[in-house]
Amino acid sequence: MKSILIIGASRGIGLELVRQYTEGGRRVIATVRDDAGRERVQSLGADVLTVDVATPPA
Repeated sequence: MKSILIIGASRGIGLELVRQYTEGGRRVIATVRDDAGRERVQSLGADVLTVDVATPPA
């Protein structure tokens, strides 16, 4: 199975790409910035990573 990585997948074009690829049977790995985005993307069946480059690690 082919995998697709989508960065910025929690809304807009990124979220639509997640929807289309998961419906097409692809494994999708998606990045989001917050919990709300994580829930939206997970509901479509994608594997989700939380990545926020605006906040430096502690």
